Amino acid sequence: MSTPIVEQVAETTLRDFESKLRDKPLVILYPRHRGRNALVALLLQQYNQDIVYYTLSEDDTTLQTWLKHIIGDIFPQGFDSQTLNAISSRAHPDELAVAFAADLGSLRSERYVLLLDAFDRLGSTGPMDPFIRSLPDVMPGNVQIVISARLMDLQPWNDLINEGQAAVVGNEEALGGGIYGEEGGRGQLEVFALSGGHVYIDGQPVTSWDGSLPRHLFYYFVDHPMVTRDEIFSIFWPNMSVKEATNVFHVTKRKISERLGYELTNYSGGFYVHSPRLSVHYDVRTFEESVQDAIINEGSASANWYQAVQLYRADYLPGVETSWAEARRAELKHKYAQALIGLGRYHRGLGELDQALGYLLRALREKPDWEDVHRDVMLIYYQQGRRDEAASQYQQLTRTLQQAFGIQPSRDTRNLYEVITAV
Repeated sequence: MSTPIVEQVAETTLRDFESKLRDKPLVILYPRHRGRNALVALLLQQYNQDIVYYTLSEDDTTLQTWLKHIIGDIFPQGFDSQTLNAISSRAHPDELAVAFAADLGSLRSERYVLLLDAFDRLGSTGPMDPFIRSLPDVMPGNVQIVISARLMDLQPWNDLINEGQAAVVGNEEALGGGIYGEEGGRGQLEVFALSGGHVYIDGQPVTSWDGSLPRHLFYYFVDHPMVTRDEIFSIFWPNMSVKEATNVFHVTKRKISERLGYELTNYSGGFYVHSPRLSVHYDVRTFEESVQDAIINEGSASANWYQAVQLYRADYLPGVETSWAEARRAELKHKYAQALIGLGRYHRGLGELDQALGYLLRALREKPDWEDVHRDVMLIYYQQGRRDEAASQYQQLTRTLQQAFGIQPSRDTRNLYEVITAV
């Protein structure tokens, strides 16, 4: 039986979703899961009449305001709300949690799900922290709360997950399994260099670097988990004296630490290495591991090629025009083209010519001078009876090779062209 479209987009089956829902009073949809909105749609589609949906508005900026709004929105008029009574008596946040849970239990007798969307309008600091921490212990057994947000802090959610009071859905597709569920006080750093260059620390975005140099050095450190001071100086300050470079380096490094709230690196054995106080989730590392696994393990190659293609959403650090970043960008673009070709040839082997053609043409947009890929495309067009397009592909290759290298296509390619154009 084929997988429903909404499950494909959500990248999570209903069975997996429900296994996370089971026996957990709170469930979080992972904020940076690509299919988070599809996860919401999956919930709404599946539970239909057994779900109560509330999306926070711009006015829901405090705990008390939000509670007033949600009681007025989802409860019947005239409902004797314990929550509103608690607000009127200026109850402590943990007392508000008890009152709110009691109201949720009174709303319906049958089991239902309360879906809270755009929850990041509230955040989880200040009074929200004790409210959230208190809620799981007092939740009625017939109610579960599912929380969807674009941004969510590491805490208090991580503690609740480790205590078994909350679960997270969609973290399987997140970098390194996502930021939730790790024991201890390690910071969680997420770096998306293949998605436009976005950085999150403990679930919140880093939006300012105090100049381009701290940002560039930050990415260099993330991309080079073990590097010497001399290597850094040769890349960033090749024309400075060691004394001058040392001063600028330490000032820049301090700015990075201020932006993250953590030291990014430690100095050990002559190398700068990633600090053990940070868990680094880096899309480039996951991308390269997928490509390498696909090359080594032929049996699981297609799954690894798929993962690599999904991770590569944009060229590496667009806008960073330094020599090291440009070299890295070219290297990763090459690997992305490899992944596209791998998928193209995989689908061609299955006889799925349209899908194969799509991936191979995408590869040629990245690497227009790869003659063997042009030949693959020509052959697929020929197999589909599209001789004119196959001949046009040959002409495109001829122009590309002439302009780039001053050469003509190889004998194998010319022979294929002669077969294609033969009457």
